[in-house]
Amino acid sequence: NAGTNNAISNYNSLQASITKRFTSGLSFSFNYVWSHMLDEQDSSGWGGRAGDQYYQNSYNPRANYGASNFDVRNAFKGGIVYALPVGRGQHFSMNNNRILDEILGGWQVSSTIVLQTGNPFSVIIQDVSNSQAYNFQQFPNRTATTTAVPNKSILHWYNPAAFSLPANYTFGDARRNSVYGPGYNRVNLSTGKVFSITEQVKIQIRADANNVFNHPSFGVPNQFLSVGSSQQVGQPFDIDAAGSQQITTTVGGSRTMQLGARLSF
Repeated sequence: NAGTNNAISNYNSLQASITKRFTSGLSFSFNYVWSHMLDEQDSSGWGGRAGDQYYQNSYNPRANYGASNFDVRNAFKGGIVYALPVGRGQHFSMNNNRILDEILGGWQVSSTIVLQTGNPFSVIIQDVSNSQAYNFQQFPNRTATTTAVPNKSILHWYNPAAFSLPANYTFGDARRNSVYGPGYNRVNLSTGKVFSITEQVKIQIRADANNVFNHPSFGVPNQFLSVGSSQQVGQPFDIDAAGSQQITTTVGGSRTMQLGARLSF
């Protein structure tokens, strides 16, 4: 085993943002990033957090140059805060009705949103004994310009027939991280109100929902291509192989909700 610190990375992006300071009860900040990140290897400090670190030739790190595990081509993120115009001093007053004002007035809602395209992954040939690859992590040969399949779903995410078995004792020519997984979508929502018990004692009621629409975001599909007993060199992998392109994991978690109260004095 050996370690090396001489990898290179390359990041380019176009970034745009729009921000509104809090006026008339409304503030928001949204940003969009269109980017491409390439490197030879990834590290976020704690191993698996960087994603898979597949390689074929440990003596030639440059051959691993391709899309980074962190390469998200499109990302839209932001947050918004809105104080409802209801209650004392607002556009819709309660006509000095203190009870209605306490019930309906002073509420504030906020939301954060993340919409982004998926991360890339490498397609790996599994159980190859006649491979030149180290760690038995061999890339296939790329035999088609696209890996897309009609009616893409979590059962069939990419086309294995776009790859073929390399010749014995050779490296595959498919690039590392050449296929992209599903995107990530998440909307969080909060609402709350501060009640004044006295001038110096206040209580805040707040409700929060993470992933409020309970939208599932999926992980990458099975990235391993199994070599069958009848698989020949140059033969595309079977598009109908059971589970060969299936997605079986989710990321980000399902909807969670909480209700809280805070007393300030």
